[in-house]
Amino acid sequence: MDWSSIYLAIVALFAATINGAIGYGFSSIVTPIALLWFTNKVLNPALVSVELLVNLTLLYRERAFIPATKARALPVVKTLLPGVLLGTVGLTYLAVNDVKFVVYVVLLPLVVVQLLGLRRPFTNERRGGNILGPGIGFLYALTTISGPPLAVFFRNQGLTKNEFRCTLAQVRVAESSLTLATYLLFTEFLGANLIAAPSLALVPYLLIPVLIGVPLGTWVMARVPRDVFTRFVMAMDGLVVSFGLSQVLVKLKWVGSTIGYLFFAALAAVIVALAAYSLYRLPYSRKIVDTPLAPGSAPTSPGAAGASESPASAVRERVDP
Repeated sequence: MDWSSIYLAIVALFAATINGAIGYGFSSIVTPIALLWFTNKVLNPALVSVELLVNLTLLYRERAFIPATKARALPVVKTLLPGVLLGTVGLTYLAVNDVKFVVYVVLLPLVVVQLLGLRRPFTNERRGGNILGPGIGFLYALTTISGPPLAVFFRNQGLTKNEFRCTLAQVRVAESSLTLATYLLFTEFLGANLIAAPSLALVPYLLIPVLIGVPLGTWVMARVPRDVFTRFVMAMDGLVVSFGLSQVLVKLKWVGSTIGYLFFAALAAVIVALAAYSLYRLPYSRKIVDTPLAPGSAPTSPGAAGASESPASAVRERVDP
């Protein structure tokens, strides 16, 4: 056992907790950090193998919402395969840092716009899903990162927390199973050597933290109000993308490691400030901050404020504010 594997397990525990809470984020968090110690060709197959189990678990947890969401996930799912094949070719024969740089640069402003609350739902969701599918497949097979763009797409569509997580779980089960099968085929017939001993050796260091972190994240997020959940998802997107971008700049040798970490710190500070501002804009948050409490009184909780709502309206809490 070496220290890099131990560090990987620690990062995986944190990432699994986030994944259990919001329905994605495991590979998005693990990949940028773990690439400090492992190459994509070693890391990707191990992550995809574990993510298949994670996504199946999350899908089973949200299985009651499959009938309501399967039509929304299908346009993305049915167009994944061409992108997965192309992404596997890229992983086998190409360097991935240039692709990651483009992805992060495109994603970061989108996440910031979402964090500020500027949203515009897709009027033709099916067409949008058909366009998104190949790109998501390519991105996942090449980098194992697809959660942030999927979240940006589906978060605009007025889904409840459970519907949001169920829809993402369906797409991610499809992309991880297709990607793992493609990795196996490329290893068996094209000599890509993607499914090999170095990758398989990392699986326990990813799987054990997942078994602990996913239930923990689920338990925590079940007790978080809807509006806080929304902003937490967006802030995590921003931090993950910011860290990934800083590490890609270092990998491309455009900046040194110290400058890279300072760049991440600056971006993270902006994201945290925007998240705090976004939370402050919530009516409940402003009431607590701006209105002094009378002696012996207690702040009204979001749940108490909505106590008069019907059960049906309470179930339909939206991911978007």
